[in-house]
Amino acid sequence: MAEAFAVECPGGGETKGHMSDHAGTIGVHCSCGVSFSVDIEARDVDEWWKRD
Repeated sequence: MAEAFAVECPGGGETKGHMSDHAGTIGVHCSCGVSFSVDIEARDVDEWWKRD
């Protein structure tokens, strides 16, 4: 069964959660204006940028 986890947004500290542990990378868009990718295997933010 897949586990779920959450990460902290690098822009504002908001918790973005309930991601499943399938292989790969997913993109997340936070309400603070930051977009970031999450490395599912590492369960951590891969890279991030501020949206215009």
